[in-house]
Amino acid sequence: MKARNDKNCGKILIIDDNKTICKLLEMKLGKSGHRILTAQTGQKGLKLATEQIPDLILLDIHLPDETGLTILEKLQSIKELFNPLIILMTGDTSEDVALEGLRKNVYEFAYKPLRFPEFTLKVGNWIKRKRRKDDFKRLSQERLILNQYFPKDVVSMIVDDNITQNMKGELLEATIMFMDIRNFTAISERLEPDLVADLLNYIFTDVMDVIFANNGSVNNIIGDAILATFGCPINTPNDTYNAVKTALDIRETIKLFNIVRPSYLDDDIAFGIGITTGNVFAGNIGSYRRMAYTVIGDTVNTSSRLENLTKETNCDILIDGTTRNKLGALINVKKVMVSAIRGKSRTIDIYALEGLNNV
Repeated sequence: MKARNDKNCGKILIIDDNKTICKLLEMKLGKSGHRILTAQTGQKGLKLATEQIPDLILLDIHLPDETGLTILEKLQSIKELFNPLIILMTGDTSEDVALEGLRKNVYEFAYKPLRFPEFTLKVGNWIKRKRRKDDFKRLSQERLILNQYFPKDVVSMIVDDNITQNMKGELLEATIMFMDIRNFTAISERLEPDLVADLLNYIFTDVMDVIFANNGSVNNIIGDAILATFGCPINTPNDTYNAVKTALDIRETIKLFNIVRPSYLDDDIAFGIGITTGNVFAGNIGSYRRMAYTVIGDTVNTSSRLENLTKETNCDILIDGTTRNKLGALINVKKVMVSAIRGKSRTIDIYALEGLNNV
């Protein structure tokens, strides 16, 4: 019988050499909508557990090949199992058996002979608890992953408001910041790989802290470059302002780094930043093998092009006309050029970002 779409229903593995008990449990629990698997030996039970990944395992303490306590330890060592609840079934009510089971972290005991109406209700409650544990673990893992890319308040909104469903893809307005460390290839040629990794980690830790502090998200790290987004997956009225403030804060961060730069660096670290504002597609891109939340579109490409132009213009931060117009008197800029960007048919206004104005 197939399990119903019910929080109290799940996949149950019964490991018991008593075929009558197995049949009774299969019949009683199957009526409640659970999917039942049975094994009459410990080894077959281990094989089924690994292949089927049950929610609940009902394990008899006396088996023909190995004791239930030994199988319990082996089940707990199978990494593929996702927190299965293991119930030890026994007719032995002695204190020694109870203590040994508790030492081996058995979830609960079920004493034979089973009272099936009561036992069926207990199984439903055990499955429900299992679902809650799984949901909590998934949320915890999701938070850990999201914390690497989004500031904590954005992570809370994503998880608590279930915004992950909307992360499948949407068209929205965002401000994109592309940052690249200058001449890093030459620096890498002079240094040992471990020093290169340490240097990048040191710089990127500070840069990412600045991005997160300004409610930005780290969308991607590409070698010595960072793609940050402001407004994905959650828009705020201050996204564009936060992006330019981030760029200016990074400017100060790199200045401080250069004051105390490691002795193995011959020259100061330089950088280039391009910032653009416009519509992007933001969502999960990939296949069932690997998915990643990313942003694509002309706005993203243009931010990369502006970052490249910082070398030609001898400016560390360039922004496009849309970003400049959205912020108006809030920022101090100098018009650098009106230029056609490679891959674009129309020209855009390009400005060097000098600072913020007190207005």
